[in-house]
Amino acid sequence: MDWAHRLSRAVTRMGLRSAWLFQLGVALCVGAFVAAVLMWMDHASWPAALAGAAIALVPALLTGGVALNLASALAQSTQQRQMLCVDDELTGVSNRRQFLRLADREWARCRRYGDDGALLLIDTDHLRRINDNLGQRCGDAILLEVTRRVSATLRQSDVLARFGGAELAVFLPHTDPLGALDAAERIRQQVAATPFRWDKAHVVATVSVGVAHVHAGQLALDGLIQEAEAALRTAKDAGRNCVRAAPILPRQSDPSRSVAPS
Repeated sequence: MDWAHRLSRAVTRMGLRSAWLFQLGVALCVGAFVAAVLMWMDHASWPAALAGAAIALVPALLTGGVALNLASALAQSTQQRQMLCVDDELTGVSNRRQFLRLADREWARCRRYGDDGALLLIDTDHLRRINDNLGQRCGDAILLEVTRRVSATLRQSDVLARFGGAELAVFLPHTDPLGALDAAERIRQQVAATPFRWDKAHVVATVSVGVAHVHAGQLALDGLIQEAEAALRTAKDAGRNCVRAAPILPRQSDPSRSVAPS
């Protein structure tokens, strides 16, 4: 079926209407070729040649139509699979792969134009312990509610995703280091403000947040992620339910820029 996948990619690039017009043109060429062959080999009259061309045109159109319908169905199926793979099944926000794609684009834009940008890594504290004591369903419900509370603090331009396990990630475009710290603290307070209800119990859940900002020393998005992960580890080591940030460095390599205090 490799030919079908190649055809589906071609249909996606051309558009279905253009593909049908192309297929019709090919079928007409086949009919004209058959007519020419009949006239050359059998010295057939024009009516006989046209009749032969029409007979050849019908299976060419049918075969092309079947192939295009199959290619169109495969293209739609591929698009649906891609859409389904974009979001995390539990939380409904972007998954890690989609986040990395979007965040890499934002990181590159920040580096290119010298804009501010920051990354937050948010870990739900002791979620494994909650799973062990109250069950996986409770842990899933808490992670879903944490995601909802985090989302409630964000702007429309911010990119939220489940980064893996109990971890969420947020890319904050147009946000300086101090603004990122404020955003992280709002998230921490929003999650800890109200206990979670599970059956008849009230479960207190908190988050630890690691903050890193885009700067000139990062060669790729991975550098930003590593700094945020290191800051998150520091927050956990500090007792959790807190925010810690990577050192603040210049976002551009211009030596005339002042360095904000860390």
